Amino acid sequence: MKIYLDLLPKQKKEEIKRKKLFRKILGEEALFLLPVVVFIFILLNIYYVLTVERDTNMAVRSTQQSQGKYQQLSTYEARFKEVNAVDKALGQIQSGHLRWSDFFQQLSGITPDNVYITNLSTRDYAVFIAGKAKTRDDLLNFKSQLEAASCFQNVDVPLSNLVVKNDVDFQIDLVVTKDCLNKKQ
Repeated sequence: MKIYLDLLPKQKKEEIKRKKLFRKILGEEALFLLPVVVFIFILLNIYYVLTVERDTNMAVRSTQQSQGKYQQLSTYEARFKEVNAVDKALGQIQSGHLRWSDFFQQLSGITPDNVYITNLSTRDYAVFIAGKAKTRDDLLNFKSQLEAASCFQNVDVPLSNLVVKNDVDFQIDLVVTKDCLNKKQ
């Protein structure tokens, strides 16, 4: 059997009880706060992970948008190169061709009212004109205007065209200058 001797005063006993109670409450509080602290730590980790994930997604999205813009820009550049190549090819083709529009404008401008052109054929720079004039004077006037024009050279009207005085069927051979057919409008 054990015998307990109580030699402490009552006041000291109560102080010891209070200290034990305080330690017990403090221990229970620590046990209560431990899950809360762990929970807060987990929440902070989740917040950090979500922030990193959001930043990564924003970076990926901006990269995709810039990639889309880059692809669109690449598409435009390819289209521009294609159009420029076609334009260059057309320019080379057009530079090798003769421009007859100035010839026809000058011819229509100097043709008198009583002269009608019924046939016109060309070979390189040589032109053959056939037509009908009301009078020989109209034909001679037409010939002199052709000779005076800067686009025409070597205007040749056969003498057989000048035999008839009225309703003259004529043929004229002439050469068109290279500058008249090659200049750009």
